[in-house]
Amino acid sequence: MNEENNQKPALIARIGLLFTFMFALAVLVACSSGSGETAATPTIGPTVEPTPASTEPRRGQAAVDSVDVLVMESFPVQISVTARGNLPDSCTRIDEIITRQTGETFRVAVTTLRQPALNCTQALVPFEETIPLDVIGLPAGTYTVLVNGVEGSFTLAVDNVSPDSETTGAGAAPVAEPGISGLIWHDVCSQTGLAAEGVTLEEGCVVSAAGDTIQADGIRAGDEPGIPGVSVRLLAGDCTTATEGDEVVAKTDESGAYRFADATPDTYCVFLDTADEENAAILEEGVLTFPVSNGVGTNSVTVTLDESAALADVDFGFDFSFLPVPETASDCKNSFEFVQDLTVPDNTVFPPGAEFEASWRLRNNGTCPWTKDYAVAFIGGDAMGITSTVKLANAVAPGQTEDVSITLTAPATPGTYRSNWQLSDAAGTVFGINGANEDAFWVQIVVEEGAEFVGPPTAGSAVIGGVVWNDTCFLTNGSPSRGCVETAEGSGFYRGNGTFDANETSIPGITVILGRGACPEGGVPTPANRMATTVTDADGLYRFEGLDADIYCVSIDALSPENVDILIPGNWTYPAPGTGRLGIRLAAGEQRLTIDFGWDHAE
Repeated sequence: MNEENNQKPALIARIGLLFTFMFALAVLVACSSGSGETAATPTIGPTVEPTPASTEPRRGQAAVDSVDVLVMESFPVQISVTARGNLPDSCTRIDEIITRQTGETFRVAVTTLRQPALNCTQALVPFEETIPLDVIGLPAGTYTVLVNGVEGSFTLAVDNVSPDSETTGAGAAPVAEPGISGLIWHDVCSQTGLAAEGVTLEEGCVVSAAGDTIQADGIRAGDEPGIPGVSVRLLAGDCTTATEGDEVVAKTDESGAYRFADATPDTYCVFLDTADEENAAILEEGVLTFPVSNGVGTNSVTVTLDESAALADVDFGFDFSFLPVPETASDCKNSFEFVQDLTVPDNTVFPPGAEFEASWRLRNNGTCPWTKDYAVAFIGGDAMGITSTVKLANAVAPGQTEDVSITLTAPATPGTYRSNWQLSDAAGTVFGINGANEDAFWVQIVVEEGAEFVGPPTAGSAVIGGVVWNDTCFLTNGSPSRGCVETAEGSGFYRGNGTFDANETSIPGITVILGRGACPEGGVPTPANRMATTVTDADGLYRFEGLDADIYCVSIDALSPENVDILIPGNWTYPAPGTGRLGIRLAAGEQRLTIDFGWDHAE
């Protein structure tokens, strides 16, 4: 039978099926119009011509699988609800969380946002959100909590009002003074910064949102103290648009409380700048645990103050690294990795008697946390003016890096000199690179008569830069091109390999953001944290100059109005798949010019 004859029976069959469908539909319509009630008619196919896919973001409600109601053992009681579920793909994120109380029911809506036309991983993405409930002043009773329809409950045995608060009647809420106020408290967890795998969590500790380390739980216990002397800023507008410059500053008192008494009705951003010089001296190293945005602690929160109203619980929880200092396991290992010289490359020339600072970056690659009783220890070679130990400035968790410095003096006699150093633990036991007793880091200089002394790097002389490039990957007849890697073994899906190969091109016109402090998880720095922006040149290069020694976040928002038409659709391949940001600890005078970003355009 030839191809033409083979097609005719199929065509006749399809025509017959179409007439059968139309007859059945007519019978259904006739039955519906003849009854007293309207019967629902199943929709078999589209009733209108299909329209092009929307270019607007798609919003919806998150699929919540379970809720846990958490009751803080304090009085008045503080209560939060933790919602867990799954997002449908890697492009969908949590958008807004809206809470409403009606009588004895709290209704919480967790909404989602998905940008159109993105190259997404089609796999469920777990999420967890902890949402505080406003329960101050509630009378005793049982309350229901509904998060996207999933139910939980809690019971107040007594009226939730502080006994020494002013009230307007039985069970009434405390009378708060108008303005915006809150508390900054030490959220205690003795295991903060430790690797999460195989560790039994102590009370008040949880696994971080990233899943690799431990931190405090973001819930204030009654014995957790406030942190005095911390500056809090109040900026006009919400935290996505507010900028520094015309802000009001309040400082926490001895109890950790702060207050903006003269705030007028408006929308504000309450901003705790952990990178501020005075705040950094108080907070040192640690993590914010409350409030939470996208599962991680955030340093800013948007509030709206109504006429004659008071906002009294705009709180921030901060978990200090190793406070209290955990007991060091008897079988833990002291070890470090040498990362780089920061200030004095080998054979730097100095005149006789010149004083200079030698700095190195080390990584704790052992299992023992380094407390402030750990020190840099001279172990041999040329002393160059110092043979004592120099204690670490910060506690350092396993996996973290630390910059260590010592001040030395060039010898009076010309020649080549080398000073060898290791670390020592709290007991004074020295250990070297990768735990070896014989391996040290050193500074080696050359002393010459008449040499010009350059001195230490000046403030504002550090630089960050890099390139943004097209990380090319394409398929030809199902076969991946050179430069492709499989997203998961056996998946059949490919992306660029994260390496700037010789045949790949740079991307000009990309807006790059420089933020102050560590990068926020799951997003770019807020406007309040942004220091500068720049645009990649014709060669895809960018550069931020005039920087001081500090911690910075370099990020690119692919969905911003400036970048979306250039980058979308596609995704990041470097510095990590799906990640367009990188945190940097910059030393004085350091030039980090390899902070690069690779982008794989989706075809």
